Amino acid sequence: MNMLESDYIVCVRGSGNYSIRLYETLCCGRIPVFVNTDCVLPYEFKLKWKDYCVWIEESEISSISEKIIEFHDQLSSKDFVDLQYECRRIWKQWLSP
Repeated sequence: MNMLESDYIVCVRGSGNYSIRLYETLCCGRIPVFVNTDCVLPYEFKLKWKDYCVWIEESEISSISEKIIEFHDQLSSKDFVDLQYECRRIWKQWLSP
């Protein structure tokens, strides 16, 4: 329920070098705040992941809130909603079982 009530979701690695939260976030049509720990993302050859999430390098974690604000301020209201729909579409087209 918290995920559905949030616009941005922090996605960090779990016990492996990937984030199940990334898949859950896209499934819900929310915008991932992806913390890059040198992860290999699915379909990197096809999807420009930095276009669909707030991309945070591991070294930038201390400024994560500023990065989210900067990202959000660059979007119009329409762009923001369109991005949420695009996140859901990516999950449906590329990542759903």
